[in-house]
Amino acid sequence: MLVNLRALLVRLIDIVLLRGGPEQLPASSGLLAVVVALYVGVSALTYSSISNAPNEWPTMMLVETIVLFFGLRAAITIANKRERFLQTATAFFAISALFMPALLPMSATLLPYAVKPDPAMPPPAGLTLLATTIGIWLITVQVRSLRAAFEWHWVASLLFYFALNFAAAVVYVALFAVPPNAS
Repeated sequence: MLVNLRALLVRLIDIVLLRGGPEQLPASSGLLAVVVALYVGVSALTYSSISNAPNEWPTMMLVETIVLFFGLRAAITIANKRERFLQTATAFFAISALFMPALLPMSATLLPYAVKPDPAMPPPAGLTLLATTIGIWLITVQVRSLRAAFEWHWVASLLFYFALNFAAAVVYVALFAVPPNAS
């Protein structure tokens, strides 16, 4: 069991370092279920440890997970690449789970600077640069995985990546947004 876990981590690190793609991962629905559960667990742990996380984070995380999972499933079905779903979804959620503990706390720390910008108090440059670098690396790895799965141009893969994340936000707002006061 530990040998298999180690082999999986090595493959994921290869994907993160752009030396491999999702095709290196085993096509296993059990592994996908474990990885999605791990993603949800890591997300929950990370959100719960952030003092200024929004109160709605459990609902946001659940909607995001469901929309990403079924959006990826629908796109792969439409593209007629059904055999690639398990590996692609496993890579997508595993990579997100790897990056989540680093990105969420940095984003939470930088959020007050974005919400109420004060020219006299700029955000910490080092943290901003680090968060931006890690965020761009995550997007690069995810887009590369999508590109390998769909055999699309990188621009189409990048647009699809942003569309998936935008769809998650739209679904959340459509389901849980409080309507403005009519007064």
